[in-house]
Amino acid sequence: MARLTTFFKATRPQFLPAIAAPVGLGAAVAWRFYGLFDPLFFALSLFAALCYHAGMNVLNDYYDSKNGADDFNKAPLTPFAGGSRFIQKGLLTPEETFFLGAALVSAGTLAGLYLAWAATPLILAIGLLGFLSGYFYSAPPLFLAGRGLGEATVGVSFGLLTVVGACMVQTKGVSMEAAVASMPLSFLIAAILIVNEFPDFESDTRAGKRNLIVRLGRKNGSYLLLAVVLCAFVGVIAAVSAGFMPALSLIALLGVLPALSGALYIIKNPEGGPSYVPAIKSIILGHLSTGILQTVSLLFAA
Repeated sequence: MARLTTFFKATRPQFLPAIAAPVGLGAAVAWRFYGLFDPLFFALSLFAALCYHAGMNVLNDYYDSKNGADDFNKAPLTPFAGGSRFIQKGLLTPEETFFLGAALVSAGTLAGLYLAWAATPLILAIGLLGFLSGYFYSAPPLFLAGRGLGEATVGVSFGLLTVVGACMVQTKGVSMEAAVASMPLSFLIAAILIVNEFPDFESDTRAGKRNLIVRLGRKNGSYLLLAVVLCAFVGVIAAVSAGFMPALSLIALLGVLPALSGALYIIKNPEGGPSYVPAIKSIILGHLSTGILQTVSLLFAA
């Protein structure tokens, strides 16, 4: 039982709601605009997404141990930044970490293959893009996180692709409504990644992990974070204005507010150290709240 608990904690479960929110939103779009909802397909979509996210978290720890990013980080803000550190603490070997990540991704793939057979083969394209972007986020030779491409990759994978994919298994087709509805969550999940790069700045720099905050520096990076959060605000308003979301969806602006406060805090404290934690929590809360409010608005709008 203790070993299973270690495996579970290694997945960084505190971040798993970040993938559950877009799955729920995609299913809500299918119900609102197409009148379709299959509980089994929804459950399998959620299972596949959670397995993929958990597996990629674990594989990220494995590759960050190989490139030295987590080893250089001597004061990580666990559990929010610096990885799970299970390898550094000796709780898991690198080999165990890799196989745990591979097992989780394999389980998600099996669920995805069933959905491709039972719902639509189009989901294979979404799944393949999600797998490649998630794996090569940390893994060589692409190592997207070290090339300043990780933030956009995560935004697309955990926002656009997840919402469109969750809607696709219900409707059997690509939904423009789902694509537009995904924009706020796409920007906010990218914001979660960006804010977590601030406390890891020194270790990422030493390891050659040249993400956007390493490239821009903390001060300039704080304004990038604010711009990304503001794009989520604009995304909510634009989706409603264009008729892709009901007017009630404007309540999702309330969800973006915690993320905005977190971004403003980082602008005031770009060298914050342990005081980054309130900002990280605020942006995580903003992402989850926005996804929930968007989903609720789709389910209950007149």
